[in-house]
Amino acid sequence: MKRDLLNRLLGSAERDPGCEACFEVLDEYAEAVLRGADAEQLFPHVAAHVASCPACREDTEGLIAALRRIGPADESR
Repeated sequence: MKRDLLNRLLGSAERDPGCEACFEVLDEYAEAVLRGADAEQLFPHVAAHVASCPACREDTEGLIAALRRIGPADESR
């Protein structure tokens, strides 16, 4: 928790790609979070942006919550 707060206040060492670039892979990032993968390691620039952008953090949390509600994708469809 402290690290997250420090990153928000001081910024991250990762280069911030901006909102548009994050939206392009937000679904992949959210799916990585849901399957328990290290999304921060897989998508360091997205993680850095989400940590510093309240709007994108809210969108990411909403997407993850929605995906949790609908459950895993059915590959047979």
